Amino acid sequence: MDFSIIYQMRDKKFWWMDVIFYFTISLLMAAVLCYFIFTVKIFLQNKDIEDLDVALQTVGTDQQKDYEKTVSDYQKKINDFAGLIKNREFASRVFSFMEQQTLPNVWFSKFAMNKKNGEVILSGEADSAAVFSQQVANFEKNKHVKKITVLSSNLGYSGRTEFNLNILMDPKIFASLIETTNP
Repeated sequence: MDFSIIYQMRDKKFWWMDVIFYFTISLLMAAVLCYFIFTVKIFLQNKDIEDLDVALQTVGTDQQKDYEKTVSDYQKKINDFAGLIKNREFASRVFSFMEQQTLPNVWFSKFAMNKKNGEVILSGEADSAAVFSQQVANFEKNKHVKKITVLSSNLGYSGRTEFNLNILMDPKIFASLIETTNP
């Protein structure tokens, strides 16, 4: 093997290799310097924050601090119940609709509602098949009902008609009062 080329490269000096070498060394030193500058700056900022926290602790009386804590606890509780209140609004509209549309001789034993799909699944019983068909016709006449599917109906042990219904509702009935008043 001929190693003479390597020795020739070692003896020759290229000016651009020196420039690149010193440039990378200066970048490394700048990065280390910036690291230490930012570390000191973060330390000083944290110290200022701690000083401000101590100063805030001295502002106000103990009674005011207790009031602030009580108010913040109430705000958390209110925010927790906000979602439930929104759901209650649409559910109460559907319940009042069902109450108005249900005949006196019909009882519902199971009620499942899916707001996303706009469907209500009902299980129950009626005094007779005629009353059940009147109930289905009553639902079909309403503008909020899009489609009714009778999943099953049969004569029960007590002589009453037991049934399962799937009602596809208009999404407007699930909308809140604010959404229905503002088109």
